[in-house]
Amino acid sequence: MEVKKLKTLALSLLKKWWSSLLIFPFLIYSLHQIYWALRYNIFFAVNYDYPFPLNIVYIFVDNFLLIVHEAGHTFFGLFGLRFITILGGSLFQIILPLIIFAYYWFNRKKRGMQFSLVLLGFSWLDVAGYAADGGARQLPLIGGLGKESHDWYNLLTQINILEHDLTFALCFVALGTICYLWALVIPLFPKQPAEVSIDLNLDT
Repeated sequence: MEVKKLKTLALSLLKKWWSSLLIFPFLIYSLHQIYWALRYNIFFAVNYDYPFPLNIVYIFVDNFLLIVHEAGHTFFGLFGLRFITILGGSLFQIILPLIIFAYYWFNRKKRGMQFSLVLLGFSWLDVAGYAADGGARQLPLIGGLGKESHDWYNLLTQINILEHDLTFALCFVALGTICYLWALVIPLFPKQPAEVSIDLNLDT
C-alpha cells in the first residue's frame, strides 16, 4: 500500500512539475553563459557551448530573437526618430515575448506561460550581453557592420551615460533571472476555476 501511495505521489508531482524540470537545464546554462560573458569575456555572449540537445534549443531561440531584433529596428524606424529606431531592436525583443506571455496569461495556459517566460528571460539576458558591450564594442555585428553601428554604444552615447553600460547589463540580467524564477514556480499557482453559465428555469 505504501509503495502504491508513493508511486501515485511521484506521478502526481511529475505531472505538475515536468515542464519546470524540462526548462531547468536551459535556464542554468543560459545564466552561466551571461555570467561568464560579464565576468570574464564578452564573447561568451555569442560563443558558448551548450550540450546536446540544449544547443539545438539555443540555436532556435537565439536566431528567432535575432530576427525579432532586426524586425524591431524596421518597425520602430517608422516613427522617424533615430533613438527609437536604434532602441527598437532590443525593445521589440522584449515586447514580443511579453505579448506571447500575456496571451497565455489571459487564456490561463500555465505551460504556455512558462515557455513564454523562458523566452522573455533569455531575451533580457541577450540584451544584457549587447548592452555590456556598449563601451568596448567587441562583439561582431550582423552583416559585418562597423563599430559605429553598435546599438548600445549609440544609445548610451546619445544620453551621455556610456560608462554605465555594465550597470544596464546587470539590471537586465536581474530582470531575466526574475522571469526564469517565475517560470519555474508557475506550477505552484492555483488553477483558475472555470466559469460556468447555468440557466435555471424556475417557472415550472
